Amino acid sequence: MIFLLTSQQCFFIAIIAFGLIGFIRGWRREVISLAFALTGVLFLLLNGGNALAQLVFVKTPIIIHDIFSTGGPAPSPATPSPTAVLTVTLIAFVTIVVLGYIIGNRAFPGKNLTPADRLLGILPGLVTGYFLITYIARTFAQNPVITVGVGTPSQNLLTNYVPLLFVVSLVAVVAGLIAASRARQSVAPPAQK
Repeated sequence: MIFLLTSQQCFFIAIIAFGLIGFIRGWRREVISLAFALTGVLFLLLNGGNALAQLVFVKTPIIIHDIFSTGGPAPSPATPSPTAVLTVTLIAFVTIVVLGYIIGNRAFPGKNLTPADRLLGILPGLVTGYFLITYIARTFAQNPVITVGVGTPSQNLLTNYVPLLFVVSLVAVVAGLIAASRARQSVAPPAQK
């Protein structure tokens, strides 16, 4: 029996997972993760993976030779292969995203999360998920080197569901604000006569 996910199923599972992660972690942590994810995606979209591959496979051997060599000609390494660039790009992508989650957890310990914090965490969770899925779909679509058992969402599918994500985000923000208002009312001191 072969079970393959369609691109739509993959998209919805990932978006629900990121929304749930945002709910669990709270909005403060998720905003830090969102900042790292967006920075990482922007860096990699601006050819950062290629620059990192050049640094690792071309510049580093030259620097090591210059530091530890007693003389002789410096090696002239070849430019990195597309597979090496893809590998460095994916490692950088995962590292940046994981670093964002770790720093978010350390910056804001999640001991006393209110329902409003949790509900408002859905919004940055959805945005993070959307941009990460968009980047992954773009990367897999452009590189035939990697094949996975799920259908990566097409750019058309991703843009078609932006209004739905906006509505879900709007509902999460309204619910978070209502929860924050109720929490504030329950903590407010009684009115004096």
